[in-house]
Amino acid sequence: MAADAWKPTKPVRLLVGFAPGGSADTLARLLADPLSKRLGQTVVVENLAGAGGNIMAYRLSQSPADGYTIGIAAAGSMAITHVLNPKGTNYKPSDFTPITLAAVQPNVVIVNKDVPANNLAELKEYFQKTPTATYGTAGVGISNHLIAETMLYKMGVKVPHAAYRGAAPVITDLLGGHIAMTMDNISTAAPLASQGKVKAIAVASLKRAPQLPNVPTLDEQGLKGFDMPTWQGVFAPAGLPADVTAAYYAALQDVLKEPGVIEKMAGLGSEPVTEMTPEKTVQFLENDRKQWADIVKAANISLEQ
Repeated sequence: MAADAWKPTKPVRLLVGFAPGGSADTLARLLADPLSKRLGQTVVVENLAGAGGNIMAYRLSQSPADGYTIGIAAAGSMAITHVLNPKGTNYKPSDFTPITLAAVQPNVVIVNKDVPANNLAELKEYFQKTPTATYGTAGVGISNHLIAETMLYKMGVKVPHAAYRGAAPVITDLLGGHIAMTMDNISTAAPLASQGKVKAIAVASLKRAPQLPNVPTLDEQGLKGFDMPTWQGVFAPAGLPADVTAAYYAALQDVLKEPGVIEKMAGLGSEPVTEMTPEKTVQFLENDRKQWADIVKAANISLEQ
């Protein structure tokens, strides 16, 4: 950062909308230390789990726009919520200052190891024969929920959805056999599949994931063109001064280009997003909301899923 750039004079809160152990929390903790060094103040990760990240988003929207509270959020709270229930949320897109996108990662369909399915066709047959089977995600309206609903819609099956307060409890119930399936980020799914704790059925991106090279994509298994990764970005309350926004953007660019950070993110299956300026992030969000609106309409998805 330039010598005269804004810098905090006290610790910064980095809010995360999910419980410890999920991909958003993991990313926040990965970025917090190098960001602290860039800013010259400690960045403290604070988990505010619940409502698919919306509790955190509301808290962030109500925080002072002074640079001392920022948050990591994804499509669920920054795009999908307003598509599913535009009048029912207690915040709106204009309540935030987008700073930058930070990471993208592929999603993976994983099932309990006792589910008698090893590919998408067998999973469809299992769901058709097992009306009591359910799947879970870390909240209604998060991207993984809608991605899973889109997949099930394209498969031609309907499966009840169980919403949790974070990714970690979803995995606990998946391992325990209380739910049959989840759609989760590669950072969580790959280690579990590699250890034989779950079965990975498909990758929800056009390219196979290096961490799971033997797991075919949904596209390969008949859902042509299916490409729905997860993203996370860094946001602040609306009205953040331009110099503070610029300082955070510059610091995050430095962090996301650090070889050590890139290596650790790759190990988690994430890819850093660089050069996504605040202006480009605003445009990205507008396009993302349109994409989700089209998906919600086509698949007839509602908050009751």
